[in-house]
Amino acid sequence: MAELTMAYKGERDLSYFALHKKHIRQYDAEFLAITNAKTSMSVLEIGCGSGIFSRYLKHKGFTDVVCLDSDKRLAPVLGDLDPFQVVLEEAETYIASITGKRTFDLIVLQDVLEHLPLEKSCSLFKAFHNALAVGGRVLIRVPNMSSPWGARLFYGNFDHITAFSPDRIREFAALTDFHVVSLVGQKTGKRRKQIAANVLHAFLSRILPEHPKIWEANLVALLEKQESYTHSPA
Repeated sequence: MAELTMAYKGERDLSYFALHKKHIRQYDAEFLAITNAKTSMSVLEIGCGSGIFSRYLKHKGFTDVVCLDSDKRLAPVLGDLDPFQVVLEEAETYIASITGKRTFDLIVLQDVLEHLPLEKSCSLFKAFHNALAVGGRVLIRVPNMSSPWGARLFYGNFDHITAFSPDRIREFAALTDFHVVSLVGQKTGKRRKQIAANVLHAFLSRILPEHPKIWEANLVALLEKQESYTHSPA
């Protein structure tokens, strides 16, 4: 099976990024408010990058966290995440290595799936069934291709491969034996800008014959595995 090496790896910003109040507000809204996660839960972050979300989890008091990325060049900027486990290898390799040994309550993939071919994402999510505890869930964030703002993000570079929309997320969940618990647009910017955006979107929805149900540029979705699904490691 081909490796899940992300095509954009050579373009990534590998510098250290500190956690700021704006990040805390962002993740409070699109992580804690959606997942209702407790600090006692175990979390696997796939595609942790420079570690902003990982530092958020540490700030909130989570302790059982694995920060996974395929880019070994990230090691110097992830050294402050102790006691978290930092794993720099392919996602499929790591999932295979823990099958039958440990599970997670939550798996988080932010700005990852759009970089992978659909068949790779499907394979990875089917493997998640063995990596998730009973009632385990997956939180994803992807560009919203049903929105013109999301299309601008998606076509901003050549590294984006698979397009997602609200309907496609539901179809993807069905293909991989998950169901969608929550599906919302990512709110960004200060409160005044969010209000202005809501007014604009309401106006456009009234005058356009066709319009997206979710206007925000990014989608945040919480998926839960179907307990009736059975899968054995190859």
